[in-house]
Amino acid sequence: MTYKESEIRIKERQAYSKLIDTCLCSDSDEKIAQLGCLQLDTSYVLKDFRKQVDAFIGEIYKLPLAVFIAMWAGLNHSKADELNMMSDLIIEKLIPLRSLEKLSQLDPSSIPDDIRCFDKWTLMKREEGVLLFTSFVKWLSKETFNYVPIAKDSDRIVAQYRQVSFETYVKILSRLALREQILAKMFYLGGSRALEEVLSVKIEDIDFSKMCMHLLEDVAYPRHLFEDIKKYIQDRKKGYVFIGKEGDRISHTTSFRALKKVVSELHLDPEFTFRELTKNI
Repeated sequence: MTYKESEIRIKERQAYSKLIDTCLCSDSDEKIAQLGCLQLDTSYVLKDFRKQVDAFIGEIYKLPLAVFIAMWAGLNHSKADELNMMSDLIIEKLIPLRSLEKLSQLDPSSIPDDIRCFDKWTLMKREEGVLLFTSFVKWLSKETFNYVPIAKDSDRIVAQYRQVSFETYVKILSRLALREQILAKMFYLGGSRALEEVLSVKIEDIDFSKMCMHLLEDVAYPRHLFEDIKKYIQDRKKGYVFIGKEGDRISHTTSFRALKKVVSELHLDPEFTFRELTKNI
């Protein structure tokens, strides 16, 4: 052991002694001995608990997810609309009814994006589905001692920092046509973007495989945005993404008018623009 390593060890022991003294609020040797016994007892209890958890996981990991969905429905006294939504998610195969083991190996955070890509449903129903699924997985993770990881909703994580609430953003989206929905998503989910920057994006700037587009910088977006763009551009392979009837790039006023109509319908501030979607708290 070098002199430097020895010095570090001494500092660690001193810091440990200080922490123990602080916990006990006393330098009593008797209390130090008591703490040592408690440490041993606690260590044994934790090891025993870990063994019980491992045994529990060993019993349940082969069970199908349907068992836990039924348990969730019964224990949580779910409302009829929640139960119907869960049924719809299963029917449309948006929730995979695999064993718990296979679900734990799958990234549950990918499923909210799957739901948002399911364009057979209205946008509002998709968002309700995402909310229900993430709530269910949070419950499931707790019940299985984190064996199944919590499903993170990347869209709502971004929303935590935005001035415009996620609920307001979704209401705006639901009333916009596809082209303006894409614009709104690019502003809300893509950091601090300028209108000119977004309107100028070209199909060649988009990497659909990596779910990334080059604006003034490379910006990653969720998969549902790229599915929207594919649907909007159809067979076009190059040129501006956002075009008007004549095939030219749309102007600022075109997108502005579409948003203003929705702002009026939702009784938002008349000064509301796409820029509001980029503002952080």
